[in-house]
Amino acid sequence: MTRTRLLAIFALLALGGSAAIAFGFHDAWSTPMARALTIVHMMPVMLATLVVQGPLLRQPILAPLGLKVGLNRWWLAGWLGPVAVLAVGLLAVWILFGVEPVLDPHTFVANKRTLVPEADLAAFDAHLSQNAPPHPLWLVAQALPAGITLNLLVALATEIGWRGLLFREMPGGFWMRSLGIGLFEAVWFVPIVLLGVHFPDHRLEGAVCVVVWCLVASPVLVYLRVRADSVLAVAAFRGTLLALTMAAADLAWGAEDWQRPFYGVAGILGMAVLLAGCWVHDRHFATQRLMSAPAPTAPGADPEEE
Repeated sequence: MTRTRLLAIFALLALGGSAAIAFGFHDAWSTPMARALTIVHMMPVMLATLVVQGPLLRQPILAPLGLKVGLNRWWLAGWLGPVAVLAVGLLAVWILFGVEPVLDPHTFVANKRTLVPEADLAAFDAHLSQNAPPHPLWLVAQALPAGITLNLLVALATEIGWRGLLFREMPGGFWMRSLGIGLFEAVWFVPIVLLGVHFPDHRLEGAVCVVVWCLVASPVLVYLRVRADSVLAVAAFRGTLLALTMAAADLAWGAEDWQRPFYGVAGILGMAVLLAGCWVHDRHFATQRLMSAPAPTAPGADPEEE
């Protein structure tokens, strides 16, 4: 089994299977079923990884794919990293597009009230008269536990492929490996974006944003994968980001979908700032460099091309 053949089989099963789900349910992505479908859309990546690792390579599943628990400070960085991306993203939306973040309860409630059907407005107002409106930042605090519990498991369905199997099998050093994984994820992501996920009003612009986001985010997540020595830390990052998606939309209320965090322009800038932080750490604080090190950079990676 050459590396090229292995990657081709993985791409066929993971990307082909997910694309089939995306376009097979093309009418459902703009309905309430979309949230459940996004989870179903992840499953081919996990199944492709297990098929390649098990029946094809006949290797163990856990350690070779980075499924190990060895808690260190990088797990905390993975968990809280999306909060930093959100903060930078909200600042970027404000500076670049003039949309002030929603940081007071009254504005938050007024925005939510515009979404309530007229028939339910009386009940909505009665509820507010008896209960103090929540502070918008409470949405962030509520999302954090979900990021390292249920959402971690959801995110692991794809991360076991991206920063698990591909992390090990993708040739090249840190930057080539990150680029290859980012391109895989972008090809997987674009079909559902074109069908309205995350960018219902600007699908083509959203597809461009997602490709750029994947390429910028990939070296950050590969860096986290190496430093934490576990794909679970990366899944915690993605799970927390997933949990904060609705909070990002509420806090950046009024911004266009292509502008706001996490996958719009502001989110890309947030990930770029995080990437810069990784570079500073790697350059000035790390005992072993990754970003300027010769290939291979990943622990356990096969240095052979084929």
